[in-house]
Amino acid sequence: MLRPYRKQWDMAFANSGNEALAMLAQSPYDVIVSDMRMPGMDGAQLLELVRERYPGMVRLVLSGQFGKDAALHAVPVAHQFLMKPCDAGKLQATIERFCECDSMIADGATRRVVSAIGELPALPSTYAALVDALGDPETSLDQVGAIVERDVAVAAKVLQLVNSSFFGLSREVATISMAVGYLGFETLTQLVVTVEVFRTFACGPHLSAFVEEVQRHSRCVASIAARLPVVRQKSGTTSVAALLHDVGKLIMATRLTGQFELALQASVEQKRPLQTLEEEITGTTHAEIGAYLLALWGLPSAVVTAVSQHHLPISVTADTPLDIRLAVRLADMLEHEAAGHVENILPGALEDFCKASPEWTESLPEWRKIAEDVVQGEAQ
Repeated sequence: MLRPYRKQWDMAFANSGNEALAMLAQSPYDVIVSDMRMPGMDGAQLLELVRERYPGMVRLVLSGQFGKDAALHAVPVAHQFLMKPCDAGKLQATIERFCECDSMIADGATRRVVSAIGELPALPSTYAALVDALGDPETSLDQVGAIVERDVAVAAKVLQLVNSSFFGLSREVATISMAVGYLGFETLTQLVVTVEVFRTFACGPHLSAFVEEVQRHSRCVASIAARLPVVRQKSGTTSVAALLHDVGKLIMATRLTGQFELALQASVEQKRPLQTLEEEITGTTHAEIGAYLLALWGLPSAVVTAVSQHHLPISVTADTPLDIRLAVRLADMLEHEAAGHVENILPGALEDFCKASPEWTESLPEWRKIAEDVVQGEAQ
């Protein structure tokens, strides 16, 4: 099926997991595509070994053995899951998207750290609430969705599972409620209790408080973005992008801890934006790291773009529509200002951002009031 691409890619083919590992020991590769049912070891076992030995490799399952048990085994170790029959165009597009992800992060060591991630640090309170809710026969899917929407890590994982066809869905899903509805109680219960993909992370009190603050800020930004005048059909995607915009901070806090603590300390002491210090110390930013992981996980490109660009300068003209990436950027700035985070937003930054559009300038006081109400409501 991939023969037409032999002049574009260097490809090698193995008939078993052991044969694949022997090849990997001899030469480096960027992407591995594995079946699930194979002689000697199954695809999940193979990809677990690949993650341990070659963490920078992108791991893709392409299998005709589709069932809940197979998907559950693949969840912790595969970035995406494609079902057979799969046409060459879809497989090619998936692999090319993986390869394009590398340009998001220049440093190979950082890419290896992010590629190895199977889960993110969820809040202990979220995990406990999910366990209680899923164990209660009176709980509705709407109530479960409300819990998921309050935690960046859990929301990102749920969206990975439905967008990467782990459970047979072949359409793009960009809202939490739809994702939870597609997975259902039984699958969510297995993921939480059996597979434990929503693990909590133990860290020092300083970073623990920081993770709590990232979660609070992200919830507020999502609430603000949902109230901005984005095209109605895009409002759900906008809220998701806003909720996940700082997911890279969770990755850096738990996987690049020492460097990230230095950046945090310098940001507070020097009153300079955190992303500036991140780039100086690590060579990349939380926006790039978060977008890289979400792209590997198969989340919609509109979400990935909004996450990657939420700190970049964006030119606004009088007729610029308020799209997803602009709404996330604006909501992020509004929340920082309303919460008094002076190190993250310069005086007059919002006015400068909106000044090219008379409509935006006129709406700014209303948007500020929305942000103040959301921040105060979250604090209560």
